[in-house]
Amino acid sequence: MPYVSVNGTSLHYLVDDYTDPWTQPETVLLHHAAGGSARHWYAWVPHLARRYRVIRLDCRGHGESAVPPANYRWDIKVLAGDVYALLRALEAPRAHIVGASAGGIIGLQFAHDYPEQTASLSLVAATPRLSQTRVDFGVWVDAIRTRGVRAWALTDIEKRFNVDRVPGGLIDWFADEVAKTPQSVVSTFVPYMASIDLRGLLPHIVAPTLVLAAGADDITPMEVQEEMRDRMPNARLVVLEGMAHNVAVQEPDRCAAELLRFLEGLR
Repeated sequence: MPYVSVNGTSLHYLVDDYTDPWTQPETVLLHHAAGGSARHWYAWVPHLARRYRVIRLDCRGHGESAVPPANYRWDIKVLAGDVYALLRALEAPRAHIVGASAGGIIGLQFAHDYPEQTASLSLVAATPRLSQTRVDFGVWVDAIRTRGVRAWALTDIEKRFNVDRVPGGLIDWFADEVAKTPQSVVSTFVPYMASIDLRGLLPHIVAPTLVLAAGADDITPMEVQEEMRDRMPNARLVVLEGMAHNVAVQEPDRCAAELLRFLEGLR
């Protein structure tokens, strides 16, 4: 498996590149949500990898990346620095950064800290301030600590997925995948991400930005999506009406199509 040692940890990543071998494709980096992994992007790859070099990162503590110690102090600038270090290791000087939920929070920090390395930014059901949510994080943290990561993944499941529309087996697959993330990681990573407020960065993020919003999302509500569109200098908002928070997993074909439309429009 491909790993790279950066910033004192070992990060796992996947590269999918089916572009013509005589071309020099641009890079798209996909960053998953809290408790997720590179596997959550599997259905995006066929859409993207024929036109772009696609890098799927396992955030530290997630997927196959190294697990930090139980007393680890999370730092959003370190998480953004991990993305930068991985891109440097893979000789990708610039990338289109795509982040889902917490991956989008990290994407915001990256685009602010590394503007020259940010070809564009796409935020899928993301937010600069997770505490603006309409869910109870106390319930989430209690579920993680008392009933485990899988139970947390199923908490407020109707806010994560349109349960009447998901393909059979998807929710169980999602919960099983999230449950692979250690409890020590999720129980500290989620509250930390909820404590961050990046709204002050928004006017200073100059990269072309796609705000891809789920129209019925209580975790990152529409007013948050509209705030990002209004306060970022070069942002456009696309709304997938009626969709719940985990739209990147539930509707990968639609999301990837919107991303491709955005990226091709930049050329």
